[in-house]
Amino acid sequence: MIQTTTKKRFEILIEEQILPLLARVIRDAGFSGHTVMPVLSGEGGHGRWQDERLTSSSRVMVLAIGGNEEAERLMTGLAPILDSHRLLLTITDCQIIRQERF
Repeated sequence: MIQTTTKKRFEILIEEQILPLLARVIRDAGFSGHTVMPVLSGEGGHGRWQDERLTSSSRVMVLAIGGNEEAERLMTGLAPILDSHRLLLTITDCQIIRQERF
């Protein structure tokens, strides 16, 4: 059987224009990297929305995976901007293969 390791998986929905700020927070927390994925539309507490590249209101989903220590630092780094930048943040445990990449 292949050996797996438990890590923390962060999914963060953000306005695309604050991606540089988020990338810096992720790096400063000690994560080895992150992935950015376009998001086309959604619906939530503020109603329906869709990608609006012409008005600079595009959203992206950022995925980052790291250990418990990195996760604690990232949560601390994100705390001040959760409300001010309307982040949607989910954190789950995940199983990874090739631990050396994380």
